Amino acid sequence: MATTRSVAAGVIGVAFIQAVLFGAGFILAGIPWPGFLALVVLVIGIIQLPAIVVTLPAIGWVWVAGDTSAAAATALTVYFFSAGLADNILKPLLLGRGVDAPMPVILLGALGGMVTSGLMGLFTGAVLLAMGYQLLMGWVDRAPADAGREPA
Repeated sequence: MATTRSVAAGVIGVAFIQAVLFGAGFILAGIPWPGFLALVVLVIGIIQLPAIVVTLPAIGWVWVAGDTSAAAATALTVYFFSAGLADNILKPLLLGRGVDAPMPVILLGALGGMVTSGLMGLFTGAVLLAMGYQLLMGWVDRAPADAGREPA
């Protein structure tokens, strides 16, 4: 249960952080409906799609219809791409919090499960890999039955 809660909190937390970052960028760029677009980024982040679906048209709007200079448009483009890459840094940090298994195990389970089974696999993959890790560590740490006897 802790693994499922950790994965859900990590996915929603990363999506929320990205929505806030992109929302601030949308406001700075003067893009219409920044709150709605930030909400779309949040929903897209929760269902594990890339935020580029929303930000690429926004970047195009900044360059074509925005009232900004080339330097400001370049800075906003770099900001949007940096905010999009925050997902790659934050997700590994937040997915494995509060679980006895190491973060790479949870991350690999979540990503592998999502690739094979979609949104439900995001949770089941992390749970199964965490359980497998705990079983393996319990088996490795267990002392053999004849550990106290002298060899013949």
